[in-house]
Amino acid sequence: MRIVLKIWRAQLRKRWVVLGIALLLSFITSILLHLPSATQRYIYERWQESASLVDVVIGYKGAPTQIIASSLYRMENPTGNLPSATAEYWRKHPLVQEVCAISLGDNIEGIPVVGTDSNYFEWFGITFDQGKQPTNPDEIAVSTALAMRNNLSLGATLHSSHGSDSRGATHAHHDLKVVGIFNAERSSDEQAYFVTNAAYAGMHSSVKEEFTSLLMKLKSKSGLLMLPGVISKRTNEQGAFPVFIFGQLQKQWQPTLDRAAIYGRMVSIFVALLFIGFLFFIGMTERSTVLLLRIKGIAKSVVFTATYGLYIFSGLLGLIAGLTLFDIMGLSLSLMNAGLGLLPLVVSTILLYINLNKQ
Repeated sequence: MRIVLKIWRAQLRKRWVVLGIALLLSFITSILLHLPSATQRYIYERWQESASLVDVVIGYKGAPTQIIASSLYRMENPTGNLPSATAEYWRKHPLVQEVCAISLGDNIEGIPVVGTDSNYFEWFGITFDQGKQPTNPDEIAVSTALAMRNNLSLGATLHSSHGSDSRGATHAHHDLKVVGIFNAERSSDEQAYFVTNAAYAGMHSSVKEEFTSLLMKLKSKSGLLMLPGVISKRTNEQGAFPVFIFGQLQKQWQPTLDRAAIYGRMVSIFVALLFIGFLFFIGMTERSTVLLLRIKGIAKSVVFTATYGLYIFSGLLGLIAGLTLFDIMGLSLSLMNAGLGLLPLVVSTILLYINLNKQ
């Protein structure tokens, strides 16, 4: 053991750059090997989670996918506005348990401003670190991420712009005071500002409140079978069912995700081969150390550990760092995918051991 530690100390002193490169290559290999599958898994989990929270979305007559994408994920422009009478009708409907009205159409520096009812925050798991949720027309809430990025704190004043980007006309006449800073479970909520629906009416000088869409929970899942018939009799209303739309969006986006995964795999395989080649090449440069230890009659296992152990350990640290980064980012990995990152390291170890036996 003493000889192992002695050689390791020498390697740390003389070859720290090489060890750092081995760690970095292993880290990059780990990231690239896992990124495609982790990204797909993250997208599907988050989208399915959002879809499971809402049974039906009522929007203005248009494409159901557009209604879902705009109302739940803020990825499309809304189809139009609904009168407040629509919300009152569905709140009283015997099939409906809960309704939350959503208003869209404004932004702050390209980030959407969402008008909501007060029940939205509990519904979607939004908790406030500082302050409270907006209750008055001149109040606004921001996520922790946006507050940090834009150096915002409680009491700051903001102004929204009309449309989906910052080039729209600014509502300079309507000050919005930051009264709450929140944490959100969904990325679409984290990248949004929240006001009351009454604030939207005030910003647009509207005499009566209008809404973009209504998020609804049903008293029973059997209502999903009866509701389409009810909606079809309503003027200018379109029902969108998140669970069904999610399946359509998945089919629509799957080819793009698959292509991205293929390109990612190709790059990761190249970097993995680079890592294997680098580690094997470094092992070859330690031939003099191997021969010296073998002449002294030291056991092969000790020679292998002393000569190559620190390089292998650096590669293992890089792999662990990559997996830790995924965990911090909330990108879950299956056990099989996590183990995949070990493959380049295992191959390198086997090649080095074979090379040792030939000497």
